[in-house]
Amino acid sequence: MGAPVISQSASVQVTDPARVATLQQRAADQHLSRDPVWRALVHYEPNWMRGGVHSEVASPWFFLAGEAGHTDPAAELAASIAGLFDATPIGPREIAPFCLFIARRKFLVDKLGIDTSGLPVNKCQTYERWRAMVAPREASLIFPAAFPNSPSSMFGHTLLRVDSNRRKNATELLSYAVNFAAAAPEDKRGLGFVWNGLTGGYPGVFGLFPYYEKVKQYAWIENRDVWSYTLKLQDAELDRMVDHIWEMDSVRFNYYFLNKNCSYQLLSLIDVARPSLRLTEQYDWYAIPSDTIRSLADVPGLIGPARYRPSMEAILRSETAQLSDHEQLLAREIAHGERAPDNAEMTALETTRQAAVLEVAYDALHYQTASEEIEAEMETAEAKAYANEILARRAALGGRSPFEPVTPPARSPDTGHRSLRVNASTVYADDNTSLAFRIRPAYHDLLDNPGGYTRGQAIDFADLGFAIDPDEGDLAITDFTLLSITSLSPRDAWFQPVSFTVETGARRRPSGRVFTDAPDDLGFFLQGGPGLAWGQGDLTAYVFGQVSIDANPGLQPGYALGAGPSGGLLYYPIPGVQVRLDTGLMPYAAGADGHYGWARLDAQVPLIEDFALRSGIEYESTEYNDGLRFNVGLQAYF
Repeated sequence: MGAPVISQSASVQVTDPARVATLQQRAADQHLSRDPVWRALVHYEPNWMRGGVHSEVASPWFFLAGEAGHTDPAAELAASIAGLFDATPIGPREIAPFCLFIARRKFLVDKLGIDTSGLPVNKCQTYERWRAMVAPREASLIFPAAFPNSPSSMFGHTLLRVDSNRRKNATELLSYAVNFAAAAPEDKRGLGFVWNGLTGGYPGVFGLFPYYEKVKQYAWIENRDVWSYTLKLQDAELDRMVDHIWEMDSVRFNYYFLNKNCSYQLLSLIDVARPSLRLTEQYDWYAIPSDTIRSLADVPGLIGPARYRPSMEAILRSETAQLSDHEQLLAREIAHGERAPDNAEMTALETTRQAAVLEVAYDALHYQTASEEIEAEMETAEAKAYANEILARRAALGGRSPFEPVTPPARSPDTGHRSLRVNASTVYADDNTSLAFRIRPAYHDLLDNPGGYTRGQAIDFADLGFAIDPDEGDLAITDFTLLSITSLSPRDAWFQPVSFTVETGARRRPSGRVFTDAPDDLGFFLQGGPGLAWGQGDLTAYVFGQVSIDANPGLQPGYALGAGPSGGLLYYPIPGVQVRLDTGLMPYAAGADGHYGWARLDAQVPLIEDFALRSGIEYESTEYNDGLRFNVGLQAYF
């Protein structure tokens, strides 16, 4: 076998062609381009339904072999060897390949025994300063909980935290966070963001940030609990991953919201650390953050136990619950500026209770200035100055905080149910019994076990239902939910969030009329609206004002526009058991005459791990007919 061509790109200008050719031949003899470490470093993945591979990287400068390097690992490896003998700066940072591709270089030097002392560039001061700044000791996977109000974070988010070897106990905020996200303009966060995110309309980039900035964003501003899991990597694995993070600066990928997203790309970093895991190969179609965490948990000894950081909202709710009713009132009045921090009723309290009231008042004001969700009767600058006044009064009292720490949820995200759900059930409707089946690739609804998820938050994606008539053997689609999101955010004295629900897909009206001759053909619908929720403990009540649009051949004149109220109760009587009562009325304002009304009672009971019993009874009414529907079935999570 002859030696490979030395230069695969016009930008590579080697200083020692003979030595380069020898090293390239040695690499070819060792089949280094097939090494899992090399494949991970250049982000190669198999082509779908055909042979060969391609790199997921979209930046042309990333490939020293030019366009060939995108699909030819051997060509890119040969060009990378040649690049070590080239001092020409490349890439947005204008750095020689020796210093730009640190992890690649170390891989080649180790495998080929290259003496770097005689290379045209063999010192990398910028990298050494960066490495000294990061000073990696260990890494952790970070999971901020789902945030349905943001399209980019409705399924949650993952990032890496790299802890410094200079870090002292309880100073993780001084660590660095590695984040992957779509490079979208700040003003593009609506439906346009969703569309571009689904279709690859935005580039995805890695970023390195002080960890405290991310905690401020997630736990303070967006009110998301944050979970962390230590990655138990060997020193060499951690070093390679951190070196690759350096290589990823300014590298662009095609960002896809469902699969090539934050969680997928962070798995690719862990694959660089330990290529034998092949984590990304599990997620061809979609990569949901909670599922990727469970993939890591499935690897024995890879991650440590979950650690919980409560959001500011969770802290404030916990603290408020530890005050008496009178103390809560004092805290609210002080926070709103209606009473002075040292008013007479306050000074009449015991010192520890004064401290408790002042801490709640301060935390409420601090939360308001960070998230602007608590209504305060003062401008932000004034609120900050007043918060400092409360803090000074609290400091004067001395002593430790009187509050018990926030109790973590009983289950962490890695222990929650899997996202893929399959259901088989028996349905009785319109004097007809049928067998019904459902498959939902993602993610969680209000009747799924909430352990490991955020209570009151539900997202269903691509939920398909179909049924078989046992008498005739007919198969029919009953409904298809493209996307359903419900956010039940209880209101209280501090927090006044707006809940919402939105759902779109295809449906029949009434839903039980599948194997009849009634003109209720499957048709498109979009329904949703804002609402309010109130809850305490395991019971949540809610109301919505909804608007609906149906385009259906069974309607006359083929469409209906309606608006009306809905409401219900969500109850968790015992762990694992969920009960929901939901009812509503949607009078039609345009298109078809009449209305659509419903009342349903559903429950889910756990059986064994990953299996549950779900049953329900539903009454539906339209202008021309109505129907009662019973169902009972078994569902499994994968």
